Amino acid sequence: MRRGLVFGKFMPLHRGHQHLIDTALSQCDDLTIVVYDSDPPGDFAPMPVELRLGWLQALYPNVENILAVDDPMKHDPDRDSPAHAPEYADQLRFLGPFDRVFSSESNYDDFARALGAQPVVVDEARGTVPISGTVIRADLYEHRGWLDPIVYSSLIQKVVFVGTESSGKTTLARALAEQLDTLWTHEFGRELWEAQNLTGTFADHLKMARRQYEREQAALRHSRRFLFCDTNAWTTLHWSLRSYGTADARLHQLVDRTAHEYLWVVCDNDFGWIQDGTREMAGAESERFQEQQIADLDRRLIPYTVVSGPVEERIARVEALLADRNGSCP
Repeated sequence: MRRGLVFGKFMPLHRGHQHLIDTALSQCDDLTIVVYDSDPPGDFAPMPVELRLGWLQALYPNVENILAVDDPMKHDPDRDSPAHAPEYADQLRFLGPFDRVFSSESNYDDFARALGAQPVVVDEARGTVPISGTVIRADLYEHRGWLDPIVYSSLIQKVVFVGTESSGKTTLARALAEQLDTLWTHEFGRELWEAQNLTGTFADHLKMARRQYEREQAALRHSRRFLFCDTNAWTTLHWSLRSYGTADARLHQLVDRTAHEYLWVVCDNDFGWIQDGTREMAGAESERFQEQQIADLDRRLIPYTVVSGPVEERIARVEALLADRNGSCP
């Protein structure tokens, strides 16, 4: 049985890495993929090792050994020097012997030999897959075609706007998407409600939530750094609870599974209630609905930011929030 090793930082995992892994799979019976826990250079968006492991696990479910190790030379600017081959090799000896070590640079031949393995260099000239992580990080959006959609989508921050009726969620999502040259997702529940002449059923809520989430997942593939969401499945859950006192178990599960994916922004109920022909709540009822939603966010321990005042002030508040969490907005 031939055992192979592929290693790297995978920041981010791109088609060149996949070509390397696919080549190794074609030549080995047993493949191990090692992910070095390092920070991305510069001010690029964080790519924690758990995220990078998730990409590999999703795209290579049949690879038995996918693991993370600390980069012993992570703070050494000369960490790729062949002189460090023994340290890197010693760290991986617990994995057992390898027959072949695959990389895209002959610079790692000494590392392979230190492991007692044959070095295999794949596409060193970048002729088959002419891309690198450095180039991709310089402009993620422009080079998204070199990334699997699973990878690219996970690097986009979803920002959801929640709150009671007529609190500016749609206005804010649309304005920020235009200002930051990205996409926003429309509220499917409103569209369905209007298409059905302002009528609905209990079953509609699960349909709304699922379709809303599908829209988000599709939009992520072509968003630039951020995707602004006009409500989400959690909002639909609260409408179901308001209308029927309960919700489909699958709707609860969808919310529980996806709530961590968002940066949450609560639109304050000071925007000025406007009856557009579809709205159901005003005054005290609207306040109660808002309070119930905030209480649920607190119960779920979901961090959120409340934005108030005119649209311009809300936009500035969200931009400051995004800059604080992700670096300056483009």
